[in-house]
Amino acid sequence: MAMQWSSTLFVLQMVWLALVGWVSSCLNVADEVAHSLRTGDIGPFIIG
Repeated sequence: MAMQWSSTLFVLQMVWLALVGWVSSCLNVADEVAHSLRTGDIGPFIIG
């Protein structure tokens, strides 16, 4: 049985909102890390 268009659009909207929230959170964290690196609150990451 096929989904109705309203149900399809609702699911699409929920997925879109989840993706927008995820990208926004990642960009916010990256901005905070970059700001902390510039101001010297944290040092460079040593990996290895």
